[in-house]
Amino acid sequence: MPTALKASKLLLAAALAACLALLCSSTAGARGVEKLGQAQRVTGSGAASKRAKRLSRPRVSGQQRTVAASALPQPAPAPAAVKSPTLLEAGFEENLNGWNTAGVGEVVPTVTSSLANEGSKSCRVVLTGNQNRSELILGGSGTGSIAGEVDFHEGDEYWYGFAFYIQQMVYGKPGAHNLIMQFKSDGTGSPNFGLQLWNVNGKKGLWTGGPAQEVNHGGERFLAPLTEQAWHDVQIHFKASSVGAGFYEVFLDGNLVDSQTGVSMIVAGHASAYIKDGLYRNGGTAPGTSEIFLDSAKLGETQASVLPD
Repeated sequence: MPTALKASKLLLAAALAACLALLCSSTAGARGVEKLGQAQRVTGSGAASKRAKRLSRPRVSGQQRTVAASALPQPAPAPAAVKSPTLLEAGFEENLNGWNTAGVGEVVPTVTSSLANEGSKSCRVVLTGNQNRSELILGGSGTGSIAGEVDFHEGDEYWYGFAFYIQQMVYGKPGAHNLIMQFKSDGTGSPNFGLQLWNVNGKKGLWTGGPAQEVNHGGERFLAPLTEQAWHDVQIHFKASSVGAGFYEVFLDGNLVDSQTGVSMIVAGHASAYIKDGLYRNGGTAPGTSEIFLDSAKLGETQASVLPD
């Protein structure tokens, strides 16, 4: 074969090979582009679907959320504190009703509207000269009958509250009792528990007044100073006993000023005791004018039930 023709055939073959290679490359590229487009379409479709789902979800407003929350079961409210009822109230708003005058002494206390700790009335107690006693007994209709008197027996546990106001006072001292309250055993004799007004060695104020309150048989004890011409609130928590199984706590103006356990509030050999308020003194040893006011007398089962309103 001539050299020129052979060269032409070689050139033609090379050109055909180049064209074939170019054609294959273009086809592969087109297929890649097609697959990429399909993938993009699939991806775009998924994203659009998610957006559609998000858009299709209902939107809940703040008000709707509040309403929904209020529809949920709510915890039950705590029960309100229940105050124990006052068993007896003898605060002189109905004169001497709630008391009796069976053991009154020389002078009957009077009801007055000139001064009061609560409400509009109180009880005025005055002793003059050598007079010894002006007292009321808790429970009754304001007369000399003991019907309705409140008696305390072995194991009885209560709270008793009252208020007193010292207008003027001849204070007692050893040998000159000056009680304003006593837990008096039935029959005769001195009480095992009492509160009195003394002035001894500069300690003027509230003192103990009975053997149940002694410490190591040390006699009467000073409990707290008192301001005259001012109301003082007292609460006594006690358990009555004549066999040493009792106790007591004395609160003055909100402060615990005395307490004893294992004591006999009732004198041994006696069956019961009752409460007396007023003035009981030795007028021959400590004569003169003493004047106090009483109010807010209550008997109950808790301290709250005997506090002044």
